Amino acid sequence: MWALRQSNALRKAFDSSFKVRCYSTTVRLFKNDDKKDIPKYQTINNTGFSNEEIEKILQEEEAKMIAEQKARFVESWEPGMRKKPLQSSFKLEEFEYELEPEKHLPRWTLLDKRCGALAIKVGMMPVFDEWGVRHPCTVLFMDQNIVIGHKTMEKNGYIAAQIAAGERKRKNVGKSVLGQYQGFLSEEENPPYLVREFRITDESLLPPLHSQIHARHFVPGQNIDVSGISKGKGFQGPMKRHNFGGMPASHGVSLSHRAHGSTGQCQDPGKVFKGKKMAGHMGTERVTTQNVRIIKIDRGRNLLYVLGAVPGNKGHFVEVRDAVKKPLWGTDKVLDAIDRPPLPTFEFEEIDGSGTAHEVFMPLPATDPFAPDDEEAA
Repeated sequence: MWALRQSNALRKAFDSSFKVRCYSTTVRLFKNDDKKDIPKYQTINNTGFSNEEIEKILQEEEAKMIAEQKARFVESWEPGMRKKPLQSSFKLEEFEYELEPEKHLPRWTLLDKRCGALAIKVGMMPVFDEWGVRHPCTVLFMDQNIVIGHKTMEKNGYIAAQIAAGERKRKNVGKSVLGQYQGFLSEEENPPYLVREFRITDESLLPPLHSQIHARHFVPGQNIDVSGISKGKGFQGPMKRHNFGGMPASHGVSLSHRAHGSTGQCQDPGKVFKGKKMAGHMGTERVTTQNVRIIKIDRGRNLLYVLGAVPGNKGHFVEVRDAVKKPLWGTDKVLDAIDRPPLPTFEFEEIDGSGTAHEVFMPLPATDPFAPDDEEAA
C-alpha cells in the first residue's frame, strides 16, 4: 500500500495560475529488508514542471500568504491597542505621532490604570444642558480623598495607592487601627471613615503622599466605572431574584403561580445540586456599573454628576475609576478631546475644594438636538 500526502499550497498555486488540477506527490514505501536499495521516500512529479520551478511557485505563494497576514495587523501593535490599522483621521496629532513617535508620549491604552477615588452617593436629580436636554444624574460627593500610602513593586510585589476618605469619631476607632495612621494623623484629627487601594500600572502614576484628590481628577464627558454594595432586598422569590417566568396563571395551578417549579431529578442523583437558582436573600452584593458618563463636575464642592443610576444606598461610599472598556479618551465627547487622563492627577488650583460652586459641563453637540430634519421641516 502507498500513503499519499498532497501539497495544498502547490495545488492552490496551480489551480489559480493554470486552472489545471495537477500536483506533485511524496509517497512513502513500506519497509522491505530484501530490497535495501529502494529509498524510504520517493517523489512523483506529474506536473510537467521542473523541481526548481515548483520550488519557486511555492516560495511565491508563501510570500503572498505572509504578506496578507501582516497586512491584517499593525506592526507596532501592543496589548490594549486597536488591531485594525487607522484608515483615516482628521487630527494633525495622529500624523505627527505616526511620523515621529519618539517625540511624543506613549499612547494611553486600555491596560493603563491610574488612581481612582472614593465618593458618597448623595442621590439623583435632573440636569438640563444648554439645549434643554434633560439628563437624569446621580450626584457623587468626593469627601476628603487623601493619599495615605503607596504600594511598590519592590516592597509589596504590586503597585497601588491607598486612598482614605470620610471621617470617623476618634473615640469609636480602636487603638490598633489608629496605629496605622501615626504618620498621617495628629492627635487632634479624626481618622478616616474608609480606606481603599487602587491598582496602578506604573510607579510614575502614583499621586504624592498626603495629597488630596478633588473632583477635577475626572474629566467631564469621560466614562467611569462605579463599584459599590447594592441595596439589600431581603428574601425574594425566584421570579424577582432570577427573572423566572413562573407557573401558569390560570388553568391547572393552585396557589403556586410564582413558584420556581422542579428543582432536580428523581432518585438518581437524589439531591439538589449546589448553586441551583432558587428563592433566597437578594442584594447587599458588590456591583459594578460600567461606562457611566460624567455629565458635569463641580470643582468647588467636589461633586460629580454622572448619567444614570449607580449601586448602593444614599450616604454610602462607592469606588470611582476610569472606565476599562470605553473611557472615550481622544474623542470629541471628552472636554478638550484629550487623549489621556491627567497624570497622575490635575494640578489643583485654589478653586478646587473651596466650597464655592464652579461647574464644568461636558462638551455639547454643535447642532440643536431638537431641531427637525430637513425632510421633516419641508
